[in-house]
Order: sequence, then structure tokens, then C-alpha cells
Amino acid sequence: MDCIILAGGKGSRMEDPLPKALIQANGKPIISHQLDSLLEKVDKVVLSLGYKSGEIVEYINQKHRTSKIEFSIENEPLGTAGGLKLAMQKTSSDLVLVLNCDDLTDIDLSDLVKYKDNTVCVSHPVLPFGLVTDYCGYAEFIEKPTLKDWVSCGWYMFKKEAKDKLPDKGSLEYDVFQTGKIKLRVYHHEGFWKALNTKKDIEEFSKQA
Repeated sequence: MDCIILAGGKGSRMEDPLPKALIQANGKPIISHQLDSLLEKVDKVVLSLGYKSGEIVEYINQKHRTSKIEFSIENEPLGTAGGLKLAMQKTSSDLVLVLNCDDLTDIDLSDLVKYKDNTVCVSHPVLPFGLVTDYCGYAEFIEKPTLKDWVSCGWYMFKKEAKDKLPDKGSLEYDVFQTGKIKLRVYHHEGFWKALNTKKDIEEFSKQA
């Protein structure tokens, strides 16, 4: 199975001039966490790049030089859906793993691939705030609980032909999923998942690792 990593983001919430893929998390750039985990598990990795793509390409060529990595570079912002459509032109497998650069998980790919269909991976979110419940008029606190609900953890698997249903520009979430252009099966992941969206996320990940 080929893999596409959506790594075109600015990382504006990080308050860092680097593209998000190169921001350090527990001693190495976020993109290196993904590549170190995935390169031995997939046939090819296509990096979908936009913002400051040259810096990412330079880093990859220095630290992860291998024929298993290719680059798909946007000449203009295409959004996650448009960027994915462009990157899928470089894939050849019948099923393609797609993930956000900043979503780290330990999803079992050998289990996921059994679905053989367009699939969204979901996990339990951790509330970033303390939960307060009312017990007989008195507050009871639960610090940052893991909720029972399910949310997308930023990993997907698409059949190759799904490319034809993607717009040239637009968002996966708003222009594809919410409009029903691609129906997704649901893969429930009970293991590790950490979204690295803010400096606080980075700090918490570094403490846990």
C-alpha cells in the first residue's frame, strides 16, 4: 500500500516560522516521526507539500533520502482535497493510506487494510480541559478525561478510484465528506493517538514520550 502524508500546512497555531512538518516534537521534526514509523510498512510515501515546500524537500533529502519517498508540490494552495488529488497521481496501489502530518497514531495497518474500502480512522478524544460534573449541587472534577465519543484521528484509507471524486481545489472535510461525495467506512482505533496542533500539544507529547 502506498501512503500520502498531507504536509502542506503553515503551522500558524504553533507561532513558528517553520512549516508544521519541520517543527520539533520530542527531539525531531514531526515529519520524521511519521516517516520513521511508516517507511518499513508501506511501499511508497508521497509527501503532499505546499507552504515552504523547498525547506521540507531539503530536509528529507538530507535525513531520509530513499527512493521510497516522492514529492507532490502545489504551485498554488489547493486545500487538503486538491492536494490529495494531485498527490494520488503518484500512487500505484489499489488502496492508499492518507494521513495528516500532525496526527501521530499506532494504527495497525495490517488490520486497517482488511477493510479494502474508503475508510476513516476514528479514536477517542481527550478533552483539553478539566471536566466538571454537578453532584448534589457540588462540583466534581475530572482532569482532561478521555471521552467515549469518536472523532476522526486524521488517518484515512482510499481506493485508488476515489481520486476521480476529489475536486481540484477544496477541503476534504467540507467539500468531500460533508457533501457525501465519498462514503467512508469507520475503523475504530483504541490505541495511541496524538494531534500536534499547538505548542501545548508538542509539550505534552514530549513529556509522554
